[in-house]
Amino acid sequence: MSLGLFAVGCGPKLFEGPTVDKFTGRVVKDGKPVAWPQGLTLELTHEKGRKLGIPVQPDGSFTIGTMGIGKYTVMVKGSAPGGKGAPYMYTAPGGLTIEEGKTDYTIELGKDFKTPQ
Repeated sequence: MSLGLFAVGCGPKLFEGPTVDKFTGRVVKDGKPVAWPQGLTLELTHEKGRKLGIPVQPDGSFTIGTMGIGKYTVMVKGSAPGGKGAPYMYTAPGGLTIEEGKTDYTIELGKDFKTPQ
């Protein structure tokens, strides 16, 4: 058991440079919360190339652990409705910028976003 704890504590850092420990957020369209079907994620890609998948709750909220400070592109990804057809993907305009000291974020999906049915 102590070996597993040692391995986790000594593993490589996910991000070089400054990070934030934990924050929350919500996904909105025109400033209003977006209700999500189960199974959607946010794929965040840091400006230095690191990618992370963040699960989105059915009410559009999310919680993220340690993240590098900086700019991210945001891709909304999920299964096609009913599990048939191509996967659902949408790039959120404006992305997301993680800032030191900030703990709550809003991702605006923009006018072209349509909720998967």
